[in-house]
Amino acid sequence: MPYAGDPYPSSHPGHLATVATLSGLSPTPVERCRVLELGCARGGNLIPMAVGLPGSRFFGIDSSPGQVAAARSVIDDLGLENIAVEVRSILDVDPEFGTFDYIICHGTYSWVADDVRDKILEICARNLAP
Repeated sequence: MPYAGDPYPSSHPGHLATVATLSGLSPTPVERCRVLELGCARGGNLIPMAVGLPGSRFFGIDSSPGQVAAARSVIDDLGLENIAVEVRSILDVDPEFGTFDYIICHGTYSWVADDVRDKILEICARNLAP
């Protein structure tokens, strides 16, 4: 069953950077950050970010080939070059995947199996830039 994947303003790097700053951190400026979304569905959350922050890089993964195909279609139609999505299991993300300034996992953690939850936390610990 395809997931709608609408935008979630609270997951936007601008919001996350503001919360981080208020918490005493020094986040990477959103105008030139790297964002990973785990479970990006058809890109409804990630694509608007890529449009609004053309100097940043966005990467999404989802296990559904149909959802990823839908996201790629929109990305191609908009001519976006700062975003990529691919079919990949969260369980397959490893250190070679690289680091990201922001990692988003909205609407996924609460309904996946325990091993995937553990992997999500591992990814955040290992692939989140300092």
